[in-house]
Amino acid sequence: MAESTTTTKHDVTVAFGRIALTGSLVHDDEHRVLELEDAEGPAEPISISLQGYGLTPEPGNVFIKDWSEHSGLTARLAQAGLVKPVHALAVGPFGSTAYEVQVTL
Repeated sequence: MAESTTTTKHDVTVAFGRIALTGSLVHDDEHRVLELEDAEGPAEPISISLQGYGLTPEPGNVFIKDWSEHSGLTARLAQAGLVKPVHALAVGPFGSTAYEVQVTL
């Protein structure tokens, strides 16, 4: 039987600018996805795919964008003990900041 690659932490509140959402933070390590889910399913993606830039996070890690509604999100998640920043990356045509983080649910 294969070991599950999904970890969940329930009753997590995540602030996105002026909006805060509460649900379960779900990390699917196999697909390098971190998302907030509510009773109806996925509510808000936390991670971002950078495969278009040829980048894949290390096992146990995901990428989080730090622009638009996600500005400061990595710092808030780290302060809550949910992720640990590994390094920053400049991506896209505007050199926007994204972070590779270790998920620590």
